[in-house]
Amino acid sequence: MVVILGLFFGFLTFQGHLHLVQRGDRGTLLLLSQSSTSLKSKIAFHLKTLNPQFYQIPAEITADLLALHRHALYTSGKAFFITPRILIVDLLTNKLPTSKIAGIIILNAHSLSETSTEAFIVRIFRSLNRGAYVRALSDKPHAMVSGFAKEKRTMKCLHVRKLYLWPRFQVYVSQELERDPPEVVDIRVPMSRYMVGIQKAIAETNKVDVEDSTVENGLFKSFDEIVRRQLDPIWHTLGKKTKQLVSDLKTLRKLLDYLSASDIGDDVTPNSIISKLSLLALHFPRLRIIWSRSLHATAEIFASLKANQDEPDETKAIRVGVPSEEGIVENDVRAENYNTSAVEFLRRLPGVTDSNYRAIMDGLGKLAELMGGHKAARTLRDFLDAKYPTLL
Repeated sequence: MVVILGLFFGFLTFQGHLHLVQRGDRGTLLLLSQSSTSLKSKIAFHLKTLNPQFYQIPAEITADLLALHRHALYTSGKAFFITPRILIVDLLTNKLPTSKIAGIIILNAHSLSETSTEAFIVRIFRSLNRGAYVRALSDKPHAMVSGFAKEKRTMKCLHVRKLYLWPRFQVYVSQELERDPPEVVDIRVPMSRYMVGIQKAIAETNKVDVEDSTVENGLFKSFDEIVRRQLDPIWHTLGKKTKQLVSDLKTLRKLLDYLSASDIGDDVTPNSIISKLSLLALHFPRLRIIWSRSLHATAEIFASLKANQDEPDETKAIRVGVPSEEGIVENDVRAENYNTSAVEFLRRLPGVTDSNYRAIMDGLGKLAELMGGHKAARTLRDFLDAKYPTLL
């Protein structure tokens, strides 16, 4: 069987009671655990507390003992601590008389898995002695629910069918705790001046966080999903009101999305958007339309456009003015430093982008140098300016 107790719930005391009821005529009891000196000393202390006249503290079977000595201990009918590594070696080499073993108690059952040494030991031990019992104990219930069906897989690898759960809200547990309640002494230590200052700083920080946690800030797309993910480990312990509040967060966010989606009107359709963009392109020939997949892509586009542009200057901006309907700027000050027609032609070339055309301009004195000569440059320009043939 597998016994799962609540945390700080008398795990060592329970283990001590199991040891006290063990009788030597039934066989030897093996306490299977990792080599933890503190755990063994705590179990021995609880044994003395439960029964001061009990002096048979479990000894430990180590690899320093000879094989004959270990065989004599196995057949003595007492209780012993043993590590999985030593026990599996004695099982595989037939140095352990399984018929003399009354049972095995496995500590820290929450750490077991199908591939652990303890599971392999139980499999071999069950095949050699079906009358012996196997007990697994754990005082970490949260570790038993990690993963998919952890308790079911643990019982399967131990070849047991019974599972006992002793949580704190068990009726018998509450009655036992109320029978002898602890004596609580309230001792209050005043805080020092530095501690009071830290407390005030933390209180002010929390106050700012609460003020920022408004309804508008809490209705972004994944807010309810984040809250639900944080509450998933303790979802079964929450009350009905708390669960309803989490559900209301999702409902409010959906209502806000529906409101904004319905507010734009029925006249906004894909065809109307395309027609308006076409009119913009016809009236403003120099207008460039860039499609963006997401907000992150939009930020990258603006960064690349700004990387190769001069810093804004209010005086120059006033002198440049606003383009006319034909897209021509009168008295364009940019012509003082750049040949604007050559720049526009350069940006039409294949492979020239907003991120590299400035580097090409700085490395070349004339556009003809890029083309390899005046003749090749004129041929390319005539080709780009030629009208497309139309089909009759």
